[in-house]
Amino acid sequence: MISELAERQRALELLRAAFPDYRIVFSKGRWAAVSAGSPPAVWFAETPSSLCGQLFQAQLRNGGTVVPFGGDGS
Repeated sequence: MISELAERQRALELLRAAFPDYRIVFSKGRWAAVSAGSPPAVWFAETPSSLCGQLFQAQLRNGGTVVPFGGDGS
């Protein structure tokens, strides 16, 4: 069984790989992402899946791309 900490670390890795243009962190039970911009946009979420959905929507609106999660072709 995967521990909660290991699961959180894996979620961070996947989110950061899929959305390299955002600074993504987990702190005090919340997920956050910040875009590089002036002013920067900020998203908050309770779960990594919710943050993923928000960032995906932001990429759609801004014409950006999303890097595949399984970048090695698996």
